[in-house]
Amino acid sequence: VQTVPPADVARLLELAPAEKAVHALRVRSNRDGRPAMLTDAWVPVDVGRRATEAALKKRALYEILMGQGVKFGRVVQEISATVADPQRAALLQTEVGGPLLKLVRLMHDLEDRPVLHLTAHMVAERASILMEIPAATVNTLTAGRIVLDAPGAGSSD
Repeated sequence: VQTVPPADVARLLELAPAEKAVHALRVRSNRDGRPAMLTDAWVPVDVGRRATEAALKKRALYEILMGQGVKFGRVVQEISATVADPQRAALLQTEVGGPLLKLVRLMHDLEDRPVLHLTAHMVAERASILMEIPAATVNTLTAGRIVLDAPGAGSSD
């Protein structure tokens, strides 16, 4: 579906005011067939022209984008925890207020243009996040950092 994204997503994708993007909201299930993850993806229209509803029923969004020549580069992601609001709880078949893992990912192409904004909410007991960090980046800040946002924390590790 092509629609105007929320202001924060539009800003991160570097879209002009009122510029539309391709929006894909999907519920993904685990091996048991239970809803485990809700993904909310936004792609600039010129990048996501082939990401139709029919195409998304057959292939993952990443596969569609790569199939049309998008080469991914830098990725910025944030992982946090939240609780299920009534809408997400209904879609994920979990209790309102139940724990959810939240992943927000901004993917760029090789020219460093933002090409995909993804927010994923996962039922904590049905999904996990696995990250592999290449050895070459372990001793650098590019391997990731933990940001302490609690009052008075004021530092990161």
